[in-house]
Amino acid sequence: MSKTTKNPTTEAKARLIAPDAYPQPMSRPQAARAMLTLHATETGVKAQAALAAAVPPMRAAILQYVDEMERAAGDMKILFEKAHEIRGFAETAGLITTGRISEILCHYMDDMARIGKPVDATIVALHASAIARAARAEDDDVRMGEVVAAELAALVARRLSET
Repeated sequence: MSKTTKNPTTEAKARLIAPDAYPQPMSRPQAARAMLTLHATETGVKAQAALAAAVPPMRAAILQYVDEMERAAGDMKILFEKAHEIRGFAETAGLITTGRISEILCHYMDDMARIGKPVDATIVALHASAIARAARAEDDDVRMGEVVAAELAALVARRLSET
């Protein structure tokens, strides 16, 4: 059989399913009630309370990742994995600077891998140290943190432009 010949016994035919044929998860009146509930002030207050209650465990998890980063000193794979986890939810935990520095580190390591160059261990160590310091700070000083993050980003940009 040539490549242009079609075999009707092995070729699946596409079937179009009308939108009305899908079972609806809720009726229109139920959907309207759900929307009212979602938009209610009380729902927002409860969501904020739930988020506030989640902050301490998230901060504890970030501090655990920081400890693991410090123990991994020199293991770039583990450092990247931990920085990636931290950047994923640091801002939600109120650790804006920690998340920003983690993001810069992840982008640096990704970019170096993409161009096939080894990461600079000193740059990684500076980022890891800044992440640890920011995560352990009582109040996330956004203004000072942005200065540190900007300097680290500039360092990374210079390093990438040299390659």
